[in-house]
Amino acid sequence: MKTGLEIKEIKSYSYLNYASRNGINDTKATIMVNAEAEFLGYLNFVTDGGQLPKSVKQNGLYYLYFHFKDIPVILDMLRNEKPIYLIFADDNKNNCRISTSVEPVGEGEE
Repeated sequence: MKTGLEIKEIKSYSYLNYASRNGINDTKATIMVNAEAEFLGYLNFVTDGGQLPKSVKQNGLYYLYFHFKDIPVILDMLRNEKPIYLIFADDNKNNCRISTSVEPVGEGEE
């Protein structure tokens, strides 16, 4: 059954980097993301090189997984782009992501 996309605008975040986790699939860091007045879920960062767990939605919260090496790119996006969306593809858990909206080429910083 195809249900489409769930799209939520990310308005704020907090970043957690764990000191004592060392298993191959353990979450090494997490970015917790929020909408205007709603906690959306977790962007989890796991050991580089392994297969990523499938994205899931449980109890109304989103759990997306990335490799640890992707943290700088995602933090840069959260810090410097606006708007940013969490996109959950219920029918294809391999296509869940965070994304900007369409922007003009060469927009640049001012």
